[in-house]
Amino acid sequence: MRSLQLSRHRSPTVRRAVPPLATAAALLLLGALLGAATTPRAQAGSGETPGPDGTQAALELATTVLAVHLGESIVLDGELREAVWQRPSVAPLIQRDPDNGAPPRQPTDWWVAYDQEALYVAARLHDAAPESIACNLGRRDTWPSSDWVFVNLDTFNDDRNGYSFSVNPAGVIGDATIFNDGWTDDSWDPIWDCATRIDAQGWAVEMRIPFSQLAFPDRDEQVWGINFSRRTLRTQERADVIHIPRGESGYCGRFPDLVGIRGICGGRRLELLTYGVGRARFRQVDPFDPYHEDRETDFDLGMDLKWCLSSNLMLNATINPDFGQVEVDPAVVNLSAYETYFSERRPFFVHGANVFRFAQEGTNSNWNFNWMDPLLFYSRRVGRAPSLSLHEHDYAELAEATTILGAGKLSGTLGNSSVGFLTAFTAEEEAELQLRDRRWDQTIEPLANYSVLRLQRTRPDGHRGIGLMATSTLRDLPDERSREELVHSALAGGIDGWMMLDADGEWALKGFCAGSHVHGDAAAIERLQYASRRYYQRPDVDHVAVDPSRTSLAGWVGRAMLNKQSGNVRLNTALGAVSPGFEINDAGFQTRADQINWHLSAGYHWHEPRGFVRERGFDLATYRTWDLAGTPDNYGYGGFYFVNLSNYWGVNGSFFYNPERQSHRYTRGGPAMRLPHHVSADVNLQTDCSKPLCIGVGAGGSRGDEGSRTAHGYCNVHLRPASALRISFMPSYEWGDDRTAWVGRSEDERMTETYGVRYLYSDMEYRELSLTTRIDWTFTPKLTLQAYLQPLFATGDYRDFKEFARAATFLFNEYGQDNGSTITFDAEREAYEVDPDGTGPAEPFSFSNPDFNFKSLRFNAVLRWEYRPGSTLYLVWTQSRTDLSDPGSFDLPRDWGSLATAEAENIVLAKVTRWFDL
Repeated sequence: MRSLQLSRHRSPTVRRAVPPLATAAALLLLGALLGAATTPRAQAGSGETPGPDGTQAALELATTVLAVHLGESIVLDGELREAVWQRPSVAPLIQRDPDNGAPPRQPTDWWVAYDQEALYVAARLHDAAPESIACNLGRRDTWPSSDWVFVNLDTFNDDRNGYSFSVNPAGVIGDATIFNDGWTDDSWDPIWDCATRIDAQGWAVEMRIPFSQLAFPDRDEQVWGINFSRRTLRTQERADVIHIPRGESGYCGRFPDLVGIRGICGGRRLELLTYGVGRARFRQVDPFDPYHEDRETDFDLGMDLKWCLSSNLMLNATINPDFGQVEVDPAVVNLSAYETYFSERRPFFVHGANVFRFAQEGTNSNWNFNWMDPLLFYSRRVGRAPSLSLHEHDYAELAEATTILGAGKLSGTLGNSSVGFLTAFTAEEEAELQLRDRRWDQTIEPLANYSVLRLQRTRPDGHRGIGLMATSTLRDLPDERSREELVHSALAGGIDGWMMLDADGEWALKGFCAGSHVHGDAAAIERLQYASRRYYQRPDVDHVAVDPSRTSLAGWVGRAMLNKQSGNVRLNTALGAVSPGFEINDAGFQTRADQINWHLSAGYHWHEPRGFVRERGFDLATYRTWDLAGTPDNYGYGGFYFVNLSNYWGVNGSFFYNPERQSHRYTRGGPAMRLPHHVSADVNLQTDCSKPLCIGVGAGGSRGDEGSRTAHGYCNVHLRPASALRISFMPSYEWGDDRTAWVGRSEDERMTETYGVRYLYSDMEYRELSLTTRIDWTFTPKLTLQAYLQPLFATGDYRDFKEFARAATFLFNEYGQDNGSTITFDAEREAYEVDPDGTGPAEPFSFSNPDFNFKSLRFNAVLRWEYRPGSTLYLVWTQSRTDLSDPGSFDLPRDWGSLATAEAENIVLAKVTRWFDL
């Protein structure tokens, strides 16, 4: 899956009429879905494929796998003593790698059985060199380099979705949900059990998967899809029940049918997960602060409920939920006008998140150039840090995150349709402020409800589907400040879908369209009009303008994509558009509106090994971006390449050229600026990561015709000195010399060339060094210790201050040199004083020194112990340090010393969860 964000490239002005796309995308999507002919499911059976020597070899592929009803109890010990495991193996395996289509080097016998409570899978994995079996340890869902067994189940036989269960010889487990015909989401953690054993014959595994953890049709006789896969590390071999020729697509649709299961029922089972958490915070506090102490503690209790309404419908609810995250977010330095995206880490929202994905299914490759598909639901909006600005104060007592009063999820399948519904209520948060001798309370986040509904229907053959999604954010705004800064309601909804255009699934078409509507007081809507996503205040455009009397904002977005799914020749093209008024950031995530975007990428991939090369390929691409008036904003040409070698090393890289172009983004809502030519390139090398030492290195850079330059490099070292220990050291360095670094703006009606505003810039040298380190120590598959350390050093040295001289050009007036201007630095105020025309009539102005030196240290250690199935104890220590001394100057020894002596905040947390199956 590719997702390329090349948002820094801009484009020149060439007016061209481009029609709005939302209606067109909807008609194209609905017409394709309703008018296409039925395409058959990919069938398993006999076929021919080139063998490793180039000859045609006949393949006997399983069409069905029989599950036997148990007449005895199974003891999970890995010894395979039960009579059911003495039967003939249910199906042969076929190599996928390295010799695609050849018989496996080592034989495998495997079986499937069931009783009324669970599905059982057992396997004897023969190995002529059992002492060479790789059985490295790791935490659940980390999949350390090792031998592995995977069992994948398509319980609704829809050829697109399913469940994955995996185990290695050391008993380390992994599990995930499958969507989009082969993509996986490992946030799902069901309760299941397994046992493994290594002996003279190789190794053996037994797995017990309770039906209560699966969703499946509510009928007497079940017909599922199944794939069994064996991975052998030392030979890099993968063997499956299914066969996928190199370069072809399709995964779930190739599964043979699992038959023989009758009379099972998911039942109306009730599961409870209770938790208790205690926290202690240690930090240095201002002795005059009336609200905080150097040592603070708190404790909380709560409960999650999971109720299986039927075999295919699940209800999750919470009472005083624990929405805290055990792992910390990385430190970042954001110099742009756009919000930073952080991944979700809180368990309630992580589990089952794929149910609420929008516009992601249908194609196995998604290319994006200067475009981001709308994220209609961004779960980190729920329980976010309070967002309202504070009145002037000396001290404040306020919550770090908004309290979530309760939340619930309903998810499952009804017929051929999947359904997901989530709702959460967050409390009104108040801060207590003190200014001199006065104290008062201020609302910093209002009472709110967040809801999201997702419906999706897939044809039984898995070759087409259509979905609906809707979100809402409703707030009770109690005072004037909250009504000025937040909207009362925000609604969004959309339709998405896909279809395969041919029986083999070689070509796929997908698309979506969505709309939004926000309502609030005029001040809140005016803030949205000025936001960096849309910049209604642009003075040199006619299709948008700020209207301070508006009390609502509405908009739309749509996109259609065509993708060639398989074969040597590759092609991906898409056309999308988003209107200026589209706004989803109350419940979702969006960085850009007022945009029309098109791209085309085409390439050729060689999948068959040749000499010392396993696989190689290239893709060439071009893209264009306009605003809704048809004015070009960004375009570029480039390419990507990769070479994978027979020793499992790999090289890849990219190159891009952006001609002279025009952009409103550089003036942050001002008139357009014409940007010079720009070129960029990067190259990356990766060694064989199945070895105890894996190294990845990369470097790249860019240069603009005006003299701006960037360079970056990284070196990722992953070392496994013992089977239970993995150490990762990932240093990276970035340098830049930016000739148009944003400083600010100053109103001046005499500056008619730029519409009455002086847009301030400077040259800026930027340096960033990150020394991220991770240590994973696995004592047993259920007892692990993880440590994360991230020292970050970032400096910006601003110099040669200037102002934008004339709209639609790249001309600047440099202060101290042009127009008789002067600039001086006031060290006491840490500010620059500017007279833009010396003795002329323009008023002098000042701005703060923008130099910075941001130093951060984040440390996080987590001990996890799954002391019984579904029940876990966490012990967590987090430390953070920040220092801002010596702005503008990069000196690593000095900065390291400053960071080491900076005040530290330590948090110690103990959390225990207990699972009950009622």
